[in-house]
Amino acid sequence: MSQDRPDIPEVDGSDLYFCIVAARYNAEFVDALVERAVATLRASRVREGNITVMRVPGSNELPYAVYMQALSRQYDCVIALGVVIAGDTSHHDVIAFGTAQAFHGIGAQTEVPIINGIITVNSREQAEVRCMGEHDRGAEFAHAALEMAWHKLRLVETLDEIEDELGEEEDDDDDFENLFRKN
Repeated sequence: MSQDRPDIPEVDGSDLYFCIVAARYNAEFVDALVERAVATLRASRVREGNITVMRVPGSNELPYAVYMQALSRQYDCVIALGVVIAGDTSHHDVIAFGTAQAFHGIGAQTEVPIINGIITVNSREQAEVRCMGEHDRGAEFAHAALEMAWHKLRLVETLDEIEDELGEEEDDDDDFENLFRKN
């Protein structure tokens, strides 16, 4: 993961709803991500009752739960949190690639932003730095979620306006066609 950090816009989260779906595997690290993400959301005025935390067995199970939560239409953004530490096989690569690909599809299909907060590292030490140490990826994932939830609301408003305009044009077209059918 890059150590570069973008500018973080301030987002008032008081009217936003978030779901955090977190793996239980590598719990000490994932728990730290959850804690920091929730603290960041709360610091941005997201009400406690507007944050749902759901736990699943491991990172491989995240896409299903994220998909179901996004389908519920209860949330402005869903954050998936997990930690995958490399082992003797390439299983961690399979999990990282498969979940990332799934999250992209889920977001596009459901129109709910999905934040991929799965940390993939080579060692426990790297996980500690990213989850409990100076890099604070939990807060970064929450900031990304706040910004994407804000974008979602604005984009949905714009699309609704366009749909309303198109609907009015279709009504006009229907009237025009009905005029000729009567004659």
